Amino acid sequence: MTTVNADDVRIPRRAREALARHEEVVILNRDRPVYVLSNPGDRTPASTSLRNGRPLREAIAILAAAPLPDDRLGRDLEAIRESIGRMPADPWAHS
Repeated sequence: MTTVNADDVRIPRRAREALARHEEVVILNRDRPVYVLSNPGDRTPASTSLRNGRPLREAIAILAAAPLPDDRLGRDLEAIRESIGRMPADPWAHS
């Protein structure tokens, strides 16, 4: 973990108050989440995994045991795409 001195950053009062209430604070850049601040007392020890979800081997086994999609899936996905319209030239551009 990297440590940054509090004198090197400006944390708005609203964020400091939320952290004092043990709420996570999401930092946005162009309306997209880029960082999450949390109260250090709410962190789990570094030896435990902070990732959610299943181990990759377990996820692969679940997917391998799942039934294959039926013939209508492709048509359904095409209908959804057509109902949405054309994709923008740059789908990641700020809208």
